[in-house]
Amino acid sequence: MKYTKLNRNWNAEPNAPDAKISLMKGGIELSFLLDPLQFEHIDEGDIGKVAFDRVHAYRWDSTTDAAYAQGQFRFKNDQLPWGEFYELKHSKWKSDFPADKIVVDALVDQNEIRHFIFFFKDKTFECLATDCHFWYDNGLADTLEDKYPKGYLNHYLSMFASQFDKPSIDNFRIYTDLYIQMEGKKEFADLKSELKNIKKNNDLNLYMKYANSIEVLGFGKKQLDELVKVIEKHKV
Repeated sequence: MKYTKLNRNWNAEPNAPDAKISLMKGGIELSFLLDPLQFEHIDEGDIGKVAFDRVHAYRWDSTTDAAYAQGQFRFKNDQLPWGEFYELKHSKWKSDFPADKIVVDALVDQNEIRHFIFFFKDKTFECLATDCHFWYDNGLADTLEDKYPKGYLNHYLSMFASQFDKPSIDNFRIYTDLYIQMEGKKEFADLKSELKNIKKNNDLNLYMKYANSIEVLGFGKKQLDELVKVIEKHKV
């Protein structure tokens, strides 16, 4: 079986994820508690949400992790490892999607339908939809907008994410030079000033969350500390 793992820097809480769905016009929103033990940027109680667009059908299955390991599901663990969020490639959903499905929109173009599956601790969610989008429902954007309306560090991190795929000291140094060339010395000075306030307010961890929300993979406390030191010590 071919599949793509979609949860790259997050997963559901492993014991009591409290997964719920809400029906929207033509789609579904799936919400659940996130795992704070596996990921540094996630705090206890943080919620993740996945919106599925133009949903054809969905279903819940009561198969637990133990039952899945014992082969009590139509897919086997050696074919599709339990515990993650996947898109199944070349799915045979037309012939093997269970009959207990709930049809949301029978008129969705079958050529556009994609097969998504998410394994929770005590149940499994499957959805036939045209697309899906994940986000952290933690109010982070509003918090940063209120506290740091100029958004210099947000901008810095967003630009870094567009240029580099690895958060390392060398890449931070290279990028900081590029940042100054593109944005200018005054903006870099404003970035340093904002960073000083962020540290004073003990808000640095908010930016570890922000970096992960824009999928700077592998961005933990160590990388955050390295980034801060590179900015602070960089001489223009």
